[in-house]
Amino acid sequence: AMRALLLCVLIACQGGRGGTPAKGSANAPPMLAPANDPWAVAPRADDPPSLAERHKLADEACPAVKAPYFFRVEKNGKTNYLLGTYHIGVPFAKFPSIVHDTVKEAKLVIFELPPGAHEKHPPDEKISIRDALGPELWKHYRELVGSVAADSHERASPMIAALGIALMYDDPTALLEHQMQDEIRPLKIPMDGLETRDFQHDILVKLFDAKLLRAIVSGTKDRAELRDEKVSALHKYCAGVGGDELFDDHERKAMHDVGYSDADLDGIANTLVYSRNAAWIPKLEDLFAQGGVFVAVGAGHLRGPRGVPALLVARGYKVTRVTPP
Repeated sequence: AMRALLLCVLIACQGGRGGTPAKGSANAPPMLAPANDPWAVAPRADDPPSLAERHKLADEACPAVKAPYFFRVEKNGKTNYLLGTYHIGVPFAKFPSIVHDTVKEAKLVIFELPPGAHEKHPPDEKISIRDALGPELWKHYRELVGSVAADSHERASPMIAALGIALMYDDPTALLEHQMQDEIRPLKIPMDGLETRDFQHDILVKLFDAKLLRAIVSGTKDRAELRDEKVSALHKYCAGVGGDELFDDHERKAMHDVGYSDADLDGIANTLVYSRNAAWIPKLEDLFAQGGVFVAVGAGHLRGPRGVPALLVARGYKVTRVTPP
């Protein structure tokens, strides 16, 4: 779904803009404030779900990752591995032991971004989100994200405003790549990335404008829809199933209604996923020539005829799903 795609890109195009520490790591946010906290503020009726509620939802929708998008890649006697990740909301502890064991035996681990990448870029341009949406959509945006969150985003970049919707039901204490890195780091296994944070940031600035924000708000019925979509996305990921299309019919209509053509939508999908997949192939071929490389990228990059596994097969690799659904 489009909002699942937004999450994939906004957060992990990868790990987003610094992110929230993973649960269990230093400075992780508490799940609940202490009961005797004198500064605690009673929640408003329209506040987003609490961290505890999001955590519970994620555990119910995905108790364990039963069939990860996990592939063995072979060529010329060299064996490497690909893992499709769900960047936020699914902790590494839920993955089967074969994934943990394989990454711990790797000679090199590659993510979308190098661990600790912090390139500097100009501040995002802030606009009036109220004016960009107009009275009716602004009212609906407030209904979706809550009055406090909406007011804090009244003057912000469209990307930040979109995050208020995209992250509504995600557990920010479970950053998968960060947790993988925490597990790998004590083993002194080298880690690197396929892209730079500046490159990913430029994609977001280019695509996530006021027009796309209007499409997201107008195409979202209510919080119940957001919750149902999140439950479905988590369940499908953890069961190892999912479609290849980035936009369903409902989302295409919402984007058509604000002026996007089918060619525009194809261009968005190409920029967000397919052109990046193609650009990674030469890099992966160089890395895979060594053998013993473990690559972890968003699961959306591994699906369909233009996904990374299919592109590798076309280059003569044998690609086998280790944990099929």
